[in-house]
Amino acid sequence: MLHKTGFSNVTLINIVLTTAAVFTLFITFNLYIFSEKKIDRANEQRLIALQLVDQLRQSSNDLARMAKIYLMNGNPLYKRFHQNILDIRDGKISRPDGYFYVYWDMVLGNAVSPPAGDRQGTALLDLMRQSNLTDEELSKLTDAKNSSDSLAKLEQKAMEQGKANNSTNAADRYKQAFQILSDENYHKAMAKVMKPINDVYLLINKRTLAAVNDAEKNAFQLRLGLIVAALAVSLMLWRSYASLHATLGGSADEVQAQISKIERGDFSTDTTIKPGMENSVIAGLSRMQNTLQANEIERKRTEAELRIAAVAFESQESLMITDASGIILRVNRAFTETTGYTAEEAVGQTPRLLKSGRHDTDFYHTMWETITHTGTWHGEIWGRRKNGELYPKWLTISTVRGENNNITHYVGSYIDITELSNAKIAAENASRAKSEFLSSMSHELRTPLNAILGFAQLLEQGPPAPTLIQTGRIKEIVRSGWYLLDLINEILDLVAIESGRISLSLMWIPLHDLLLECVTMMETQAKLRNITISFYQPDQSLLLYADRIRVKQVLINFLSNAIKYNCENGIIEIACNPASTPNQARISIRDTGKGLPANKLEQLFQPFNRLGQETGPIEGTGIGLVLAKKLTEQMGGTIGVDSTVGTGSVFWFELPASGGFLTC
Repeated sequence: MLHKTGFSNVTLINIVLTTAAVFTLFITFNLYIFSEKKIDRANEQRLIALQLVDQLRQSSNDLARMAKIYLMNGNPLYKRFHQNILDIRDGKISRPDGYFYVYWDMVLGNAVSPPAGDRQGTALLDLMRQSNLTDEELSKLTDAKNSSDSLAKLEQKAMEQGKANNSTNAADRYKQAFQILSDENYHKAMAKVMKPINDVYLLINKRTLAAVNDAEKNAFQLRLGLIVAALAVSLMLWRSYASLHATLGGSADEVQAQISKIERGDFSTDTTIKPGMENSVIAGLSRMQNTLQANEIERKRTEAELRIAAVAFESQESLMITDASGIILRVNRAFTETTGYTAEEAVGQTPRLLKSGRHDTDFYHTMWETITHTGTWHGEIWGRRKNGELYPKWLTISTVRGENNNITHYVGSYIDITELSNAKIAAENASRAKSEFLSSMSHELRTPLNAILGFAQLLEQGPPAPTLIQTGRIKEIVRSGWYLLDLINEILDLVAIESGRISLSLMWIPLHDLLLECVTMMETQAKLRNITISFYQPDQSLLLYADRIRVKQVLINFLSNAIKYNCENGIIEIACNPASTPNQARISIRDTGKGLPANKLEQLFQPFNRLGQETGPIEGTGIGLVLAKKLTEQMGGTIGVDSTVGTGSVFWFELPASGGFLTC
């Protein structure tokens, strides 16, 4: 196996030796790092120990300083600072941040705040015990701390001595107090504190410097070993490189380039194998590329067949597969059942076999243009069965693409929609019949209704003059007649819109005059309920592009509803503003009625839906808002409502407009 791949015993030995050298280098390097860290730890421990010792020394000096300052100025703040230093050292209060060296100098200069003393800290001796100080060093530091405590008591005595500096013998007491802090006994006591501290400095330096020197000696030896190991690794890597170059049959870059081609799916072979390198890695990769190229060709052919099978035969629809030139290659059973052609009769033909003759050249041109740009087309088309029968079908044509995104096949799938088409025709006929029936019925009702209204008006006018009871009944006849006539007219308008027979005369109309006319018409009804109509009169240059009669019909409907559903002594506000859509105006009518909840707003524009008010005292047909919506949409506008329960409603519509505030 080694011989076939170009490997030799020499190569294997080189690899083993290189691995051993790298392993040795790794171990030596880690030992060196450990040694360096040991030096760092020794220095760090030395620094921590010296900081703790220095803190004891500094605290003694700071205690003496606070006592002397207190005696000089009598400010009790310095006496408190003296006690703070003792409390921090004994762990009665916590150490402030940065409590080293110059902390109390910063406090005296108001550069930092004095200690808060709100929580307990750690005693200095406890911190020393937690460090790496030896028993001898701890013993000396304990003696120094005890001596410092005794010295602090002496300082406190001096501060108490000089406290009553306002008495008759204040000068004598102050002199005695200062004498305590400056005589020979005080300095001897201070030396008793500093002597063991100085001894500890010497012990720490001697001990830690010895440890650092030992660690540095070991590090130097390891550095030498590291250099030797690195040289050995370099030598073995060079030997391995020479051996591997012969084994690979070229450089590592050449092998990498060959592998990258395979990764990209490029299995073409353009590598020249040098004589004697037939068993090298590059030669093996070249042979592998040849094999992969053959496999890739076979895989693509298989995938193409699988794509065709997956697209075509996982459906129950009628399916037909053609090649790129349109020759039918395969059909499924649903196709044969729908068309009447067997698979043998269809294969080899083109889809022209199924043409109905109902579609012109432009239809097919548009179809294939869509397929070319989007890769698919779907729509309704007529087909022809084998027996000559024409039938409608819903056809979808999809492309199958292969290498370089070229079209290799077309797949056509369709369903017979004969029943659906018949149902659609029947529904259209039924709708047409309904519209014709409603129109005819409305006309038939309007004729006798006009006669009833005419006779009722004649009876109302006399002679002979009707009695009071008869007058009331005649007025009810007239009122009911007009209500029915309005209902019939609205039904006729609705039928005309739904059947597409409504005629609109769109033109530019002045909104100001139209609003004024509608307000004048509705003022009488509003006054009967003490309702005030507030009319914002727009600029006379503001024009709507709409049918004047139909816009008036929408406005009258909105105003009528605002009067009927308003409260007594209510207000109606008519406003005109720019719409959210460019070049359109919004006309809104706001009332102060009860308002509507949000879940009922969508039902407002449903035919004959009066939101449960069918049996109420307010008359209505339930068609007015539906008709207003359809008329507005026919004129290219939109309609809507905003309502708040307890506040009122705002009905609005938007139409194309020009001039007025739109030109600002």
